[in-house]
Amino acid sequence: MLKLHMLPKINGRFFSSALYLTGDKAREQFAVLVPYLDFKHKLGDLERLKRNVRLRRYQQLDCDNLIHQWELYRDVEKRKKEIEQCRIELQKRIQQSSCQEEQKQLKSRAIMARDDLKMLKEQSYKVADAFIANSFLSIPNDLHERTPEDECKCIYEKAVPEGISRTTDVDRRQEQLEEFGPACLYMTGDAAWMDLRLPMHCCETFRQNNCIVFCNPDFVRSFLVEAAMVSKESLFLVREDDEPEDKINLLHLCGGGSLLSFLGYFTKLSVFPSALPLRLVASGKRYHYQRAQSNEVHVFGACKTSREAETMFDDMVQIYKRFYDQLPIGYRIVQVAAPYLRPIESMRVDVEVFDGRNERYVKVSELGYYTDFLSKRIAFIYHEGKVQHFPHVIAGTAMSSVELIKLFLGNGISLDDLPM
Repeated sequence: MLKLHMLPKINGRFFSSALYLTGDKAREQFAVLVPYLDFKHKLGDLERLKRNVRLRRYQQLDCDNLIHQWELYRDVEKRKKEIEQCRIELQKRIQQSSCQEEQKQLKSRAIMARDDLKMLKEQSYKVADAFIANSFLSIPNDLHERTPEDECKCIYEKAVPEGISRTTDVDRRQEQLEEFGPACLYMTGDAAWMDLRLPMHCCETFRQNNCIVFCNPDFVRSFLVEAAMVSKESLFLVREDDEPEDKINLLHLCGGGSLLSFLGYFTKLSVFPSALPLRLVASGKRYHYQRAQSNEVHVFGACKTSREAETMFDDMVQIYKRFYDQLPIGYRIVQVAAPYLRPIESMRVDVEVFDGRNERYVKVSELGYYTDFLSKRIAFIYHEGKVQHFPHVIAGTAMSSVELIKLFLGNGISLDDLPM
């Protein structure tokens, strides 16, 4: 029997990482993947890292502690290699020696080296867990040159169209959208029809612009939630009655219209270079804890290089504009500043629709560029010859039906006003 729960916390931190398992934990827990740990890129330029963290106002990472843990980790790994090399040399000397007394001494030293190595490995698990699981994997993506440092920047704006008929009785929203708390929403009339037809129309817009329609699962494992640096508290936890209490790679309900649901397909996937670029679109539910579920359309793209990915990003933004230009609304596209980016994003644009009734803009969709940061965390690769590469990924929510419908009905836009 399946039950929905919230994931328990202890002092704000979870027991263990499901994304990176040290050797001692891997004896009891199944390691789904090993993320690519690019120490040289992430820690090769500490000033750049500190600037990135400062501009993002990213308080989850203590750079000084990270550097200390990094030095300790390197010292332990260096010591392990030295002992291993010593054991190899002792084995060679034992084989080459013809003196029994010397062989006896060398064997005694080899046994001591073996015991030292075993003891050091056991100690190194705690060091690796503290450095990699709790610090290194928390390092955010590099900022793109387009990302503003402080303030968001409007890069496109469409005014509210004139001559559009509006239903005068905007209070009909109360009749067609009944809210029973933050997580329960009941739709009738135009609202229910919009909830059905808006995602279909949005998907068709992307399909007509060379995107492949995809279908994703509603559930993901904990290691993917960690790979995307999403808070587990924002998702429902699915537990089985016979599930071990110490299991760390748990099951979460996210919905097929989300980035997490795409990641399940691309984890540990190796594609031919000829398969790239990929342009995918999926429609499905999106589940949030303490928020109403919504029908959403999510896009996903993968390219070989950063230049190709930037071109695809701009192309996707144009498709967003084609979709929203069809709607009888005013909206703007905003380049999001560094402090408002998620840790895995290098840059992002948001689509904000103008709410005339309340004289404000409301975010309804977004598109993010993740560089190869996400691919390295989920082992999504392609090969050119014998060289392994990581695709650059873009992804985002093209449409969230609940937010749009609230805006439509709240501003007197009926189903007849929409091009569906």
